[in-house]
Amino acid sequence: MSVSCRIGARLALLLAAPLLARADDPPASTPSMGEEITVVAPRRRTASADPTVAATVVDAGRYAGEAKDVAALVATAPGVAVNEYGGLGQLSTVSIRGSTADQVKVLIDGLPLNTAAGGGVDLSRIPRQWIERIEVVRGAEGAHFGSGALGGVVNVITRRAAAGEWSAEATGGSFWTTAASGDVAVGGDRWAALASIAAFRTEGRFPYLFDAEPSRAGSPVVTLRRENNDAWSVGGLVKGWMALGSGRADAVLHLSGGERGLPGYPYALTPRDRQSDARGAAVVRHAHPLTQNLVLAVELSGREDHLDLRLDTIGERDQRDREAGGSVALSWVAGPSTLTAALSARGEWLAVSGQASHARAELALTLSEELLLFAKRLRVAPAVRLERTGAFNGVSSKLGATARLVGPLSARASVGQTYRVPSFAELYLHLGPLAPNPDLQPEKGITADAGLVAEGRLGLAGVNAFASRYDDLIVYEPASLRRQKPLNDARAGAYGIEVEAATAPLGPAAIVAQVAYTYLRTETLRGAPEVIGKDLPHRARHRLYARLGASRGPVEGHFEAHYLGAQFNDLRNFARIPPALTFNLGGGVRLLRRPDLRVHLEIKNLLDDRSIQDGLGNPLPGRTVMVTLRASGGKDST
Repeated sequence: MSVSCRIGARLALLLAAPLLARADDPPASTPSMGEEITVVAPRRRTASADPTVAATVVDAGRYAGEAKDVAALVATAPGVAVNEYGGLGQLSTVSIRGSTADQVKVLIDGLPLNTAAGGGVDLSRIPRQWIERIEVVRGAEGAHFGSGALGGVVNVITRRAAAGEWSAEATGGSFWTTAASGDVAVGGDRWAALASIAAFRTEGRFPYLFDAEPSRAGSPVVTLRRENNDAWSVGGLVKGWMALGSGRADAVLHLSGGERGLPGYPYALTPRDRQSDARGAAVVRHAHPLTQNLVLAVELSGREDHLDLRLDTIGERDQRDREAGGSVALSWVAGPSTLTAALSARGEWLAVSGQASHARAELALTLSEELLLFAKRLRVAPAVRLERTGAFNGVSSKLGATARLVGPLSARASVGQTYRVPSFAELYLHLGPLAPNPDLQPEKGITADAGLVAEGRLGLAGVNAFASRYDDLIVYEPASLRRQKPLNDARAGAYGIEVEAATAPLGPAAIVAQVAYTYLRTETLRGAPEVIGKDLPHRARHRLYARLGASRGPVEGHFEAHYLGAQFNDLRNFARIPPALTFNLGGGVRLLRRPDLRVHLEIKNLLDDRSIQDGLGNPLPGRTVMVTLRASGGKDST
């Protein structure tokens, strides 16, 4: 697969420099020995290989040396809302097109990280130093990625094992924040292996503005310091590939863990609450051509998650989630058509201290096709997935198409529908005031979108319109004994526009401009009369990311602007969270050519706005200064 970002006629749009793109990707049915195979779900499917999806591929290499975590990289794509619960190593989750975090499938190297316990995936626990690119796929993608992808998919691709390459990095900055990483790759013509380790730590004691009585006009605002906000994490990555006859095998092992304080809501502080967690995940894949037109791919994977909570309200709670599975896929190239059939099976087990353990199995059959028509000017891609998870049966389907129009202009459109099976927490677990409901049914979602994209020597630009509808949404409602119970009692709609643009490097200063804008209108379609037609909570109507960069000789620099429109904290839209505009500034200098040694400076929240909050009212850090020293070398270093 390509190390670069590519979109053009094959993607809805790409927020990256066009000159970094490579066009030498091998066909999906004929894997090459010199590049790594990336298999997503049962079949070899990535956003950069599918021209019919609404997707953005974020090239982490463009931000090398910048103190950007995975959440910050994902936030550069349109259609995406990243929820940072306090920043600086705290929980961060992603929403796509108005979905919840539970309705977004998050994968790392094609391995799903969503657990049966529910709650979404914490992006802060994926070390940024591992990342080669992040593929953000928008829309109902259950036909390709499995149930749960109502809003879309985030697929994190770690760095390839390229023999002879190495790097080391050290970062330090505000609020006693430090990070370090190192990696090295070895190998030969028919094999390669990469080992990487990364660590992060912060005290997190940043100042913020606090209004003790926000409902009273003229209430005094004081400066407080965020306490019990420390965090640390460490991660290790081992991956490699080996040629086996005319095929090849790939293996990846991820290990990560850490601990953080849970400071609580500013009006309900929790100075003693803590969380520790750990994850181990591994996947092994083998792709082998049976004939010139038929390829067999086999995959085995496993994952184990540990979560330990120490809360004043419920005491200690230990949670263990384990998953294992495998898949077999056949891809057949017949003239202009590529037909893929895949069968997958997996099982998941969850144990929570003081409660009964639960387990369920999943069996899925996926059929998909990519058909080229009219001298390859039109590509049509239908897909269907039949799935049984525990006692739930479901069908996900999708039909996508892309067409080359005139010159650099292309059009794409798709429609898809899928569902999300209730989590074990929603079905069975007693969590403080939250009661379970074993009678829940899956949530359902359908999305349609269409867009235009133009790519030329000056860059690219594109626009995409979408509409989504979510039915049988699971919401917690008051029950007896002051408890809340989940019910399939909600329905919501979302529609909007996604715009991206990026220029090629211009002039002697290699100036590059990027922009990603999202207009999102959400609407409550079922509920009490006073909430019908109102915006969903924590969904801003406007999001804007803009970046201007330049480089000349050994010096580079960039300026970024992030705008988040007003949003609401309740279904009735009474509690309004004001809009926020922040600026980042950064730059770097190359000190040596061999090895490539660079120093980077990054300033986040340049104007030191200490009133900024996340969607739940937690304060976010003010001005944050980070300095990074990065060294790298290898066959391709200059």
